[in-house]
Amino acid sequence: MHLAPILRDHEVVLVLNDAAPLPDFPFARVYRIVHAERDVKVLYNFLESAQILLREDPDIVLSTGAGPAVPFALLARLFTRSRIIFVESAAAVSRATLTGRLMYPLAHRFFYQWDGVARFYPRGEKASVHFG
Repeated sequence: MHLAPILRDHEVVLVLNDAAPLPDFPFARVYRIVHAERDVKVLYNFLESAQILLREDPDIVLSTGAGPAVPFALLARLFTRSRIIFVESAAAVSRATLTGRLMYPLAHRFFYQWDGVARFYPRGEKASVHFG
């Protein structure tokens, strides 16, 4: 599944928690939030997530994890009409990630990329996901 062609006709807002280079894509807006690593900064991510969700009112929250995924999904699930789509890390070959386990009950659609993790996500869908 290639995401860029699917997303190209939609207004796409990107949220990053790292100073990573941006993919070649016409994002409407890009937000950079604090990088949290299972620490108190996660609380700040909840505040940042709330502000962005209020400002953007997204139809869909699509995430590949990890850190900001849970605050965004939880707040979006509780307080917006957004559909939550999560793509488990391609690095999760035989064991579910912590983010995947937290996101599974929050996601309306959940994708995993390897058969080895299918048993952790019985209502998940297998897909190979690429942005380009």
